[in-house]
Formats: sequence, structure tokens, C-alpha cells
Amino acid sequence: MFVKKFEADTLEEALKQVKVELGPDAIILKTITNNGLKGAFKKKRIEITAAISERSFEKKAKVDKVLNTEQKEAFYQKPASTIKETITKYNGQDAQGAGQAGYGSMGLNKVVNTLAKGSAGLADMTTKTSSLIKSSLDDFLTDGDDSGFDIDSADDTPAPVRPSNRGKYAEPPQSREQARPVQQARPRQERPVPQPQMTEDTVEITRNPLREPQAPAAPAGSTVSREAYNELKQELRTTQHKMELLEQKIMELSQNYQFNQKHLNEAKGIFQLRTTLKTLDVDEAHILELIKKANYELSKEDLENPDVIFEFALQEMASSINTSIPLFAKIESGEPVVTVLVSEAASGQSTMGTKIAVLKKDVVLIQYSQDAQNNASTDFAAQVFGIKVEKVQNFSEVVGLSRKAVEAGKSVLVDVRLNSKYTDETKKFVETLKRGFQHVEVLCTLSAIHSELYNRKIIARYKEIVDGVIISHVDLCMNFGALFNVHKAHNKLPLKFFGTGPVVPDDIEGATAERLMSGLFQF
Repeated sequence: MFVKKFEADTLEEALKQVKVELGPDAIILKTITNNGLKGAFKKKRIEITAAISERSFEKKAKVDKVLNTEQKEAFYQKPASTIKETITKYNGQDAQGAGQAGYGSMGLNKVVNTLAKGSAGLADMTTKTSSLIKSSLDDFLTDGDDSGFDIDSADDTPAPVRPSNRGKYAEPPQSREQARPVQQARPRQERPVPQPQMTEDTVEITRNPLREPQAPAAPAGSTVSREAYNELKQELRTTQHKMELLEQKIMELSQNYQFNQKHLNEAKGIFQLRTTLKTLDVDEAHILELIKKANYELSKEDLENPDVIFEFALQEMASSINTSIPLFAKIESGEPVVTVLVSEAASGQSTMGTKIAVLKKDVVLIQYSQDAQNNASTDFAAQVFGIKVEKVQNFSEVVGLSRKAVEAGKSVLVDVRLNSKYTDETKKFVETLKRGFQHVEVLCTLSAIHSELYNRKIIARYKEIVDGVIISHVDLCMNFGALFNVHKAHNKLPLKFFGTGPVVPDDIEGATAERLMSGLFQF
């Protein structure tokens, strides 16, 4: 069965497509008219799903094979009844022509029963096919043996010799009388049908009745074999598809069974911890690690108590968070420090840079961006707090301004707004700063409102050059589990600052594990 979908602007055009591609025997399965709002999103207004059997499609394909493009267009412009009648006649002529290729009524043109289509199984179909071919050959051989048309026996029997009265070797009258009964007895063994006129070709063919039938019998056998092969192939495909669906269903059931059996044996506290952390989008690997430690360190009574389990999980998760203070707060001698903030668009880095510059006095803020419009804008907070902001468009200017500020004894805060195309240039720029200055720290800025996948991508891109992480928009975060997963994936990079609001400079705080845990568990 072939099924195909047709689309057109009108119903007549769609039906013409069905008639041309599938033929007049096609069955309309479904018709959809796309009107109103639904039709605005569809290319065509009419959708027709039609189907046709393989046997009918093969008949149509035989006719299409002998027609060229112009003939095919003219042919399918005719009514469906005319097209169907023409296809039937053409296939009937092919079957009749195949039958006329044999050798008379000697059993060579014996009709072979075709394989019936049904819903039998694959094993029954194979048995029927083999028995059908075998019985057809046996019937053919039986008809050939039972036929009384035996030319070899006629050739072996000596022909009667007419007596001649001339010469001394003339046949005596008694021998003539003996030959007559033989000649009269032969017609009794033959069929009561008129004898055909025998020629050399006919005699040559009929002398070997068991050897020659193999040649004309090939078309019938090949037809049966081809139809049987198509049936078996279709049954095999259907069976394979059912087996795949069955395997998939069995796998799902087995997984559900294993999951249920596994959690039925879990303690009450462990089960609640697993469910809660999954709800908070904590990675499965971290959950399994916590459960493994809890099973090892806690008793069975503690595992049944959810309060004990959650307290244990909170301590373990808080201890796994890596935090640190920035480099400019560690140096007690007051030496100038160059701090570089690295991120991409919409991460709140400029606001974080302004907040840090307000907290630390004698800081020169350098903003690097390749957007000329952004460089032309002014920052209101910088004007209010009297912060000197230098806006540049190339790295050489950044290095020059940083050197002047360090020589003047001032720290430098570089706000670098990057694009993913210039990652290599950024790495070279950071390496240049680390070689040229004594105290350089590079921090990557992430936004808490971005997705976990995006933040993972940013850290993976700049993890080789950064020394820590700043997280902005923490007050707007809706998924602290994603922040925890990102930090655990890159635990070697400590958290430095949290941005907790838009106000400068109050809404900035040092990164702590308690702040992250309180947001995660809504304390």
C-alpha cells in the first residue's frame, strides 16, 4: 500500500494530482481544507491524503513507462473510467502475450494460480509459496506424461511398405495382411482429435517433451516468485516495525520497573531529598554523590529522617562551593591592581564595574567596546559619583591608559565587552597585560537570568584566561539550581561577587555559599 499527501489551491487541482500520480484506483483517505487563521500558515488550501495498492500501482507504472511526457499529459486528461479501462486492457495484453509465447496445448501454457493476498503469517506465506511452485511444476509434468500425443512411438514404428509387383523381391501377400492390423490399431491409442500437419520444426520440438518445457515455464515461475518475494518483503517490513515498537515498549517498562524497585527500597529521607533536588534542577550526578555520602556516613534511623538528610545535604553542598575575595582586596601594601572584567552582551558587566569602582577609591575605569554608539553614550552613575571613565576601541589604548594609571599609583578596572569572533585577540590581550603588569586579575561576568547552557558556554570559552567569576542579577534569578550546576562544572574558578540589584553602589556583595544556598532552598 502506497500513501501520499497532495497539496493544491483548489480541490480540482488536488484531485488531478492524485489521478496523475496514483491513477484512477486511488482511495481518498483524508481531505483537509485550510481556511481562516489556519490557512494563513499553510502553503496550500487543500490537502488530500490518498492511497493505492501495490498491484494497481504496478499496472499504472507499466503504462507510464511506455508513454512520453506529452502522451502522459494527454492521457491523464481523459476521464477516470477511460484511464482505468486503458490500463486494464494494456496489462491484459501483456498477460495474453506472455501466454502465446508457449508451444500449443502441450501443457506449456498451463495457468499458474497466483498467490492470494491475505493476513497470513510469514511462516504460512513461505509454505504456501513453495507448495504452489512445486504443485504447478508437478501438474505440468503430469499433463505432459498423460498426453497420448507420442511422436517418438510413431517414429519408432516402421511405416508400412506398399507392395510392388515388379521384380523378384516383391512382398508376399501374407506380409501385407500382417501390416494392416498394426496400421489399423494405432488410431485406437491416439486422442480423437485431428492430426496436425507435422513439419520439421514441429517434429524437432515434440521429440523431447520433458526437456523443452523449462524455457516457456520460466515466465510463470518468475511471476510467482516476484509476487511471492514482494509479499514476503512487505510482511518482513511490517514484522520488523512491530518488533522495534515492542522492543521500545519493553525497554520503557523495564526502566520504569527498575526505577520503581530501586526507589521502593530507599529510605524516606533519601527519597524526599532526591525528589526535591530534581525539582530544583540540580544535576543528577551531584544528587547521586550526595546520596552516596549520606548512605556511607549516616545511620538507617537518620536516613529515614528528612530533616537530618536535608541538613547533611545543605552542609555538603555549601562546602563544595568555592569562593574567594578579589585580588585588589588581598594586597595590603596598596599597590595598584589591574582588574579585567570579561563577558559578552547583556550580562550586567558595566553596572558591576561601576559598583566596584565606587567601592574602591582611586580607580580608573576603562571601557573597551567595538560599538561606536556605545562608546559615545555617557553613564549617569559615573557622573554622579565622579568616576573617570575612559572609552576606547582598541587594545593598544587600553594598555597605554593602564600604564599611565599604574605609574600614577591608581588601580585600573577594565570593562571588556567582547564578541565571540574575537576570542583569540582577547587571550593575546590578557597575556600582554599579565606580562606588562605585576598584579593582574581577570574575572568573567555571568548573569543569573541567563540559561545554564549559555553560562556554561561563556565559562568554557574563557576559562583558560580568567581567575574568578562574578554573577550579576542574583536578585532576579529564578533557577539557583542552574547556577549551582555551572559552578560545580567549573569548581576551580572561585566566585568573587554577587550583584543583587540595580542601585549603585549598595547592591553588590561578596560571594558566599550561604547566599547561593538560601536562594536554592528559599530560606
